[in-house]
Amino acid sequence: MEQQQQQPQGAETVEGASEEQQSLMLFDTLIDLCRNNIAYFEGDDTETGLRLHGAFVGLIDHIEMAKPLVRTVQSFMGEYDFDPSVPGNGFRSFLYVVECCVKTALKLSRYVMENRSTILFRKAVYVKEVEAYNHLMASLCTCLQHTQTLREWTRQSGDLFPDESHSVEELFARGGIINQYCFYGRCLGFQFCDSIKPLLKFISIGMAGFSEGYYSEGGRISKATSLMYTSTKYMLDPELRARRIVNISQNSNVDFCKAFWFLAESEMMHTLPSFVGFKVKVNRVITIPPEPIQLKTARAPASNGAEQQQQQEQEQEEDVFVDIPIPKSHGGAAPIKARLISAVKRKGMIGERSNTQRSTIYPASRGLLFHCHGGGFVAQSSKSHETYLREWAVTLNVPILSIDYSLAPEAPFPRALEEVFYAYCWALRNCELLGTTGERIILAGDSAGANLNLGCAMRAIELGIRRPDGIFLAYCPVLISFVPSPARMLCLMDPLLPFGFMMRCLKAYACPSLEVLEENRKRHEQRQAIVNAGQQMRNNNVSVVVPSDERKVAQEKTPDRSDSGDDDNSMWEQLNSANTVQLQNQHLSPVSDTASDTLALQSQSLGNTIDIISPDESNTITSLEEDSQPITLQQVNLNTERSNVTVVDDLDMDMPSDISSEQNTNQNVANFINSYVLDTTTNAAGELEPILRPASRSQSEENIVLDIGREAISVQNLQERVTTAASNFVSKVSNTLTSITASKPIAAGGSQNELQTNLDALIARSPSDEFIFHVPKDSHLSPYWASDEVLSQFPPTKILTVVLDPCLDDCVMFAKRLKSLHRSVALDILPGLPHGFLNFATISKEAHDGSKLCVKRIAELLEIPTTLDDPGTKQGCC
Repeated sequence: MEQQQQQPQGAETVEGASEEQQSLMLFDTLIDLCRNNIAYFEGDDTETGLRLHGAFVGLIDHIEMAKPLVRTVQSFMGEYDFDPSVPGNGFRSFLYVVECCVKTALKLSRYVMENRSTILFRKAVYVKEVEAYNHLMASLCTCLQHTQTLREWTRQSGDLFPDESHSVEELFARGGIINQYCFYGRCLGFQFCDSIKPLLKFISIGMAGFSEGYYSEGGRISKATSLMYTSTKYMLDPELRARRIVNISQNSNVDFCKAFWFLAESEMMHTLPSFVGFKVKVNRVITIPPEPIQLKTARAPASNGAEQQQQQEQEQEEDVFVDIPIPKSHGGAAPIKARLISAVKRKGMIGERSNTQRSTIYPASRGLLFHCHGGGFVAQSSKSHETYLREWAVTLNVPILSIDYSLAPEAPFPRALEEVFYAYCWALRNCELLGTTGERIILAGDSAGANLNLGCAMRAIELGIRRPDGIFLAYCPVLISFVPSPARMLCLMDPLLPFGFMMRCLKAYACPSLEVLEENRKRHEQRQAIVNAGQQMRNNNVSVVVPSDERKVAQEKTPDRSDSGDDDNSMWEQLNSANTVQLQNQHLSPVSDTASDTLALQSQSLGNTIDIISPDESNTITSLEEDSQPITLQQVNLNTERSNVTVVDDLDMDMPSDISSEQNTNQNVANFINSYVLDTTTNAAGELEPILRPASRSQSEENIVLDIGREAISVQNLQERVTTAASNFVSKVSNTLTSITASKPIAAGGSQNELQTNLDALIARSPSDEFIFHVPKDSHLSPYWASDEVLSQFPPTKILTVVLDPCLDDCVMFAKRLKSLHRSVALDILPGLPHGFLNFATISKEAHDGSKLCVKRIAELLEIPTTLDDPGTKQGCC
C-alpha cells in the first residue's frame, strides 16, 4: 500500500511545519500580495485600474472566508482515509483543489506586482485573469460549505457515502449555488499537472466547437467550415467556451456524449497506435459465438486438516459442471467481439497454427490479462485503448484479451455484464487458443470496465466456477447512483467528465428509457423470428446443393493444403442455407466498420479446429509489422459424413428475397462461394493459381504498414502501392470529417430554437435537475452493495485512482470493505491526473508514469518480474 506524493505547482515548504500549517501559510502570503497590489491600484482611476483594485479586494474576502472552512476540513479528513499510509478521500481532494487555486493565484499576484509598473504590462488582460480566480475562489468556498454538510451526514457512520435519507437535492438546497462557469474558462485545468493542462484545453475547445456542428443545420461543407470558425472563437474567448461547455453538459443528451467520445474511433485515430504505440506481433479481433458452455465447479483451498480430508473425499466424487448462461438481455443471443494482443506469437494461439515456418513461435504464457475498457458504459472500444494495451502486452509479456462489450443506451444493464462474464468463461475453456496455459488469469479494467470486472468476479464466485487469480481496478465506480459524496462533487469542475455527462451515462446504463426497452423488444422479436425460420428449415431437412458445374469450379479453385487431407475438396458440396444469414448486432463496440469477420474457425461443441490462412500469414508475404487480421470463431456444422465447413456471411449481408425457392437459394450459395470464398491469382509464370479469398477488412483494422512480396518490386507495383496508400489516407480523412460533420438528431422534448437557446444561456440551471431517476439496488450493478459472503471470497485486489477522480470515494470505500473482511487489497492514489488518464499515456509524462505503476501492480498479481524503466524488455509468464 503506497501513494505517490507530488506537491502542486508553485509549492513552497517551510521546515518544521506540517502540511496543514504550510497550506494556511500560503493563504497569508497570498493576502499580503493582494494588499500590496490593492495599495498600488488604489490611485489608478482608469477602468482597468478600478477593476484590478476591486478584484484583489474580492480575492482577499474569499480567502478569508475559505481559511476557517479549510481548518475545519483538516480536523476530520483523516478519519475517512483507507489507511494512514495512504491518505486520500474526497475531503482531502477539495483541500488539494483549494491549495492549487491558492498557489496559482499566488503566482499571478506576484507577477502583477513585479510587472505592473512596466510599459509592456497589459492591465486589460490581467484584470480578467484576477477576476477569474476571484470567481473561482468564491465557488470553492461554496464547495467547502457543502463538505461541512456532508460531514454532518457521515459523522456517525464514518463512511464517505451518507445514508439514503439524504439526497443531492437536499445538499444543494442547504448551500449556495456553485458557479460552474469559472471552472471551464480561464482557470480551466488549474488543478491538474502541467502536461495535462494543454490537452484539457484542446479537448474543451473541441467539445464546444463540435457541439456547434452537431446541433446545427446544413451540409457537411458548411458544418466543416463552421467547426473551424467556432473552434477558433472558443479558443480566443474562454468565457464563451465556459458557457458553452456547461450548457452542453446540462442540455445535451447521451447521444451527444457518445458522438463526441466516438471521435476517438475515427479512421485516422485507429491508425495512430500502429505508428506511436509499441510494436506487437499479434493484434487481431476475434468473435466469440454464443453457444452453450459448461465449466467445472472450483473447490476452495483447504485451510486445515479436516477440510483437506473433506476435499479429498470430494475429489473422489464426479466433477460437477455448471451451465454458463448465454447473454440474451436486451436483444437476444449475439456474438461477442474481443481483441487479442500479444507481444509475441505463442504456441496454439489463434491463427498461428499455419505460421510455424514464418516466424518464431514462443511457448504458451503462464498468465493471461483479461481486460475491459472504460467509456462510461456508452462509448469507446478496445481499439481506443489499444495504445497503452500494446505497452502492457510488451512489458508484461503476456497475452491480453480485451472485450468489446455492448454499449448503452441500446444495450443497458445487465447486457454488458453478461457478455463480459460469458467471455471470461470462454477464455477459461479456450486458454490454449489465446496462447496461455491459464495458470494465472488477472482481470483488469478502468472506469466502467473495472465495474464490469467486479461484477464478473462476483458471478464466478456465486456460480462456483474458477475465480480470477487477481483483480486490478483503475478509477472504478462501485456505486452506480449519484449518492452525494465529496469526491463526486469534483465532476462539477471536471473537463473530461462533466456533471451532466456522468449523470446521463449512468442513467442510460442503469435506467433505460421506455423507448429503448421497447426498441430492444422489437429487435429481439425480429431476430427470434429469423432464428425460428431457420430452425424450421433445418427440421424440414432443407439443404442447399451446389450445382455440379459450380462444384467443379470450386474444386478447381480450392488450394492444395498439406494439413487438410483429401477430404477438403468436398467441403463446399453441401451448405445449410439457414447458416448463410446471421443476426443484426448493431450495438457492439465499433471495432469494425464493415463486414469483415466471415470465416468459421472453431466450435465449442467440437474438439477439432480448422485453421484458415489469413493473407498476412501467408508464406508469400512479408509484413514489416505483423498486425494480424480479424478472426471469427463461429460454429462448424457437420451435415455430412465428412467434415464440411460452414461458411456464414456477416451480420450485414442481405437475406435472399425468396428463401423458399431452391433455384434462388442455389444461385445465392454459388454466388457467395465465388464472391467471398474462392479466387485466383497470376503467378510469376503467368499461370492462374487458386487462392482463398481473404475476409474483407475494415479500414479501422488495417494496421500493416507495408506488405512486400518475395519477388522484386517493380516501378508499376510501387506506383500502385503509393496510389493505394494515398487513396486510403484520403478515405480516412473523409470518413473522419464525415463523422464530425454528419447530421445529428436534436435532443427529444424540445425544438431546435429551444435547444440553441439553452446552449447559449447565460445562467446555468441547478445541477440537481439531473437526479430525477431511480437506480435499482443490484450488487452486480453496484458492487458496493455486494454481500460479505461474496466479498470474503475475493482474490487479491489492487486499486489505483487519482486525487481528482469523481470515483475516488468509491475506490476508498470498496478498499475499506475488502480490508474489513481481511482480504488482500492495496490502494494507490495519484495526484494531478484526471479520470481516464490511461488514454493519455503517450502524451503526458505523468500519465505514462501512472501507466507504469499499473503495469507494476498487474505484474505483482501475475507474480512475475517486470522492468519499468525499460518497457521493451520481455519478461513475464513464459
